Formats: sequence, C-alpha cells, structure tokens
Amino acid sequence: MTTFLHFQDADAPLVRDYFSGQTYGTCDYTVGAVYQWRNIYHPYLSIADGTLCLRATFWEYGEAYMVPIGTGDLDKAFARIEADAKERELPLCYAVVPESALPLLRARYGNRMHGENIRNWADYLYDAEAFRTYRGKALHTQKNHTNRFYKEHPTAKVIRVEDESTERMALDFLDCFAAQADFSDETERDEWQGTKDMVKARALTGQTVGCLHTEEDGIVALTVGEVQNGVLFVHAEKAIYRVSGAYATMAQGFVSLFPDVTEVNREEDGGDEGLRQSKLRYRPKELRAKYFVTVEASDEGTERANP
Repeated sequence: MTTFLHFQDADAPLVRDYFSGQTYGTCDYTVGAVYQWRNIYHPYLSIADGTLCLRATFWEYGEAYMVPIGTGDLDKAFARIEADAKERELPLCYAVVPESALPLLRARYGNRMHGENIRNWADYLYDAEAFRTYRGKALHTQKNHTNRFYKEHPTAKVIRVEDESTERMALDFLDCFAAQADFSDETERDEWQGTKDMVKARALTGQTVGCLHTEEDGIVALTVGEVQNGVLFVHAEKAIYRVSGAYATMAQGFVSLFPDVTEVNREEDGGDEGLRQSKLRYRPKELRAKYFVTVEASDEGTERANP
C-alpha cells in the first residue's frame, strides 16, 4: 500500500526542514516552489526513515518522482518510490533531477537509467553583489532603468510585508496586476494565484515578501523569495507595466534586503521566450541543468540497490 499522501498546507514546515539540509541549489527543492505550484503539480509526499520522497505531475512528462532527500536510509526511500510506481502502474521516472544527483541514480540503476537535459527547466543563477550594485557594462541597462526610476520617484523604497496592513497592500497590488495582465495561458493565472497564496502563507512557508512602494502610486512591484544555504531563491516577481523601471528597481531592492547571500536563483523560464530573454539580460553566471530520467525495468521486474 502506498505511503504517499497529498501535500497539505500544514506539511510546509516539515518539508522546509528536509529541504534545508540539501545542497542541490535548484528551485524545485524549496518549500516556496512546492507551495506556489501545489495546485498545478499536485505534489504527494512520503516521509519515513529520515527521508522525504515527492511525486508530482510535471506538465507533458506526466507523473514522476524527485530524487529523495534526507539523512536517513536512501535505499529504503528509493524502495518506497519503486513500490509506489509499481502499485500505481507508472513508468519509473525522475523529474527536475539536478546534475549533481545523477551519480546517485546511476549508482542505483546503472545502465538502465537514461537522462535528458531539459533546457526549459534550467535554473538561472546570478551573483548577488552584481544585483545589489548593477555595476559594470553588462548591467548598465538595468542601472539606467533604476536611476531613472528613483529620479522620478525619489522617496520610493522597498518594504517588507510583515503585518496585516502591508499584507493588504500587497494583495491589493496583486489584484491590480491581474487587471492589467493577459492571462491567456491558464498556467499564468495559476502562478499569479500561487503568488497570492504565498503572501498569505509567508510565515508558514518561511517566505519574505518585498514591495516597491511609491508615494504617487503605492505599491508598484512585488517579489517573493526565501533563503536556503546562502542562496536567495526568487519565486515570484510582479510589477505594474506602466511604471518604467519598476522591475529592475524591485529586483535590485529585493536582493539588497539580504546582505549575506552570495547567489541568487531566479528559477527557470519554462520555455517562455520572453521570460528567457529577460533572465538572460541580467547576465546569469550559470544555467543549472536539470534532467528527466527514465529507468528501464530490471530483468527481475523489481528495482534493487546498486545493480
């Protein structure tokens, strides 16, 4: 009988504890990503023997598992995954596999493992100090946008959402954002709703919500993210399109809230060409690859460690 249970909001702190111990540095292994996309990916959890396993639905790839994490017995964790796949008559597949986790799968499945690098899943990694300063020729456009923004809005500042008053302001901003947005893609609306949910559940999930506030227009941009192992993961970025420079100013201001982080993960582009070009304009230092891994059935019909 399966040990996988549907992810509930109350599971967020426990999931966060497990993720805090892993070092893959990819957005999928953060509680913010699981929580924001929970109504789209439909995650299921199995926690036992000091390990966490996840199963979710990954767009056109269907249901697949993530590499188990934890300080407990990983052999038992893989066995739970394999038993669940067999019980549900699923092909044994692993999604969003960090490149650094491939040897772990190779050790278990040998030549029966086949991995495909999925470009749309690659995380964009940036130097945090570059965002705080926008120094140098590579980011001069962003610096110019930010300078212009502050010239037009000299009293603007980045504030944290920390109480009911600022939360209400943030939620009102998101409603204004929705009014200007073209949600022709249902996924975009789901992502927006997930952002609203994270604002409300920021304490439960350990998120920081930052807003760019002006005297003239109130909040004009909002960002949600979390810090894990010295990396700032940016889960959501929204800005009012008509306010010139709001995106660049918010991006810089949000990173500046975390003076000790050295790296910023602004997640994947999902194959959206406009988003891809936007992320590339900020000059990532690395595109962190992630893989879709399929495992051929063994001759014995069951999986076993280190074949």
